[in-house]
Amino acid sequence: MSSGSGSLGLLAWLLLLQPWPWQNWAGRAAPLLPSALLSEEGRENPKASPASRPAAGPPPNLFTSFPVCGRTPLRIMGGVDAEEGKWPWQVSVRAKGRHICGGTLVTTTWVLTAGHCISSRLHYSVKMGDRSVYKENTSVVVPVRRAFVHPKFSTVIAVQNDLALLRLHHPVNFTSNIQPICIPQENFQVEARTRCWVTGWGKTQEGGEKLTSEILQEVDQYIMRYEECNKIIKKALSSTTDIIKKGMVCGYKEQGKDSCQGDSGGPLACEYGDTWVQVGIVSWGIGCGRRGLPGIYTEIGVYSKWLMAVVAQATCSYPAVFLILLLHLLRPLGILVAP
Repeated sequence: MSSGSGSLGLLAWLLLLQPWPWQNWAGRAAPLLPSALLSEEGRENPKASPASRPAAGPPPNLFTSFPVCGRTPLRIMGGVDAEEGKWPWQVSVRAKGRHICGGTLVTTTWVLTAGHCISSRLHYSVKMGDRSVYKENTSVVVPVRRAFVHPKFSTVIAVQNDLALLRLHHPVNFTSNIQPICIPQENFQVEARTRCWVTGWGKTQEGGEKLTSEILQEVDQYIMRYEECNKIIKKALSSTTDIIKKGMVCGYKEQGKDSCQGDSGGPLACEYGDTWVQVGIVSWGIGCGRRGLPGIYTEIGVYSKWLMAVVAQATCSYPAVFLILLLHLLRPLGILVAP
């Protein structure tokens, strides 16, 4: 065997023998990767008046290659219409050019949304960088290369495992209006009564004619753990079956604002210091902003391993396939066989 061909064969084998990223991650804790307009109806506080807990330092970001995340140049002051650039990770998930769900940018090439937003029959794109769902003043639109819905997503009895990852066709460039949000570590649990925020372009009231709001809406919510939330929802539905389970977290608001149709897939985000972390994904609820009924969100911290596995496999599967093909092509030439 010539020295040139021997070097090529050795290089190919060394590349194949290298541990892939998911093998490296398997042995250590992985950090975590956060129904339309906002309702104005009154809602009773399911518990005593909530206190906004002081924020500790943010948990490490799941995507360690993006240590700077969850930063916004504007302070969150409340209100309805969101100021330009206040939520730079907010994404509009679109089908046939129309807004169908919210989502969040978590890296340059990945968007997080709800599983029930995605159908295998449709092609999707995402719009980001602008608070208007229609105009494209500062926004970019990127086609989705592939959608990954959680394999155990279900709508039997209740919506469960309601999350999906969208791989973009090409990376986006970060700007003041386009930034990733932080995702918490595995099993990170947001505390009850923490004040967080939900954003989206959905309905502003239940039963409203318009499916979407032109300008991004925002509302604060207080966290309710799934155990307490389950009691309330079971009573409301006169059910003996547990409906709110691990993997879900709830949010409520005394004044009765809530997420609604069109906000699905959007973020429930909490501020830790000066860093925003997505703790939930808008999933479902009974109506919009009804008295005593919290909204239900997918709790992201429960799904960190799945999120990491999807990103790792999608990112690294193509080089592996290429090398296997290379071996098959070189073998008939005798390049990989020593004399």
